[in-house]
Amino acid sequence: MTSSSQPSSPNRGIDAGVLLLRIGAGLSLFLIFGLQKLQAGWAYAHTGEWPFVDFNRKVGLPLPVFFAYAQTLNESFGALFLALGLWSRYSAAALSVGFAAATMCSMKAVEPWLTAAYFCMIFTSLLLTGPGRFSLDALMKSRSNNPNPASARNK
Repeated sequence: MTSSSQPSSPNRGIDAGVLLLRIGAGLSLFLIFGLQKLQAGWAYAHTGEWPFVDFNRKVGLPLPVFFAYAQTLNESFGALFLALGLWSRYSAAALSVGFAAATMCSMKAVEPWLTAAYFCMIFTSLLLTGPGRFSLDALMKSRSNNPNPASARNK
């Protein structure tokens, strides 16, 4: 056994844990909230009715329709990007801000806020840790650092 393989073992476990957290949080957010909001946003374009816009008005958000669509995109595409590990820190930052706002709005409306707070903590943690080694971000970074090892040998 080489000494270089030992230090990577704990990191591999951490990276696997971050991968599990990213996929679990991202996909569950997409499936529980993102898809539903995408469908409701599409229907709003045709019917002019969307309970999320009404909620935004209730808590006094400016531009309630804009913020409804922004959070819908955040909870769908942002969640999928995070699950894939693509643009992870940007996605985690946007999701953290969105769920901090969702927590505060839910508290203001005296509605359940704990789920929003949990998602906020998860996405803030992923913002701080980064996507880990098992992500598309890490793959793209490794390829940009090692542009074509075969061409370097031929020089």
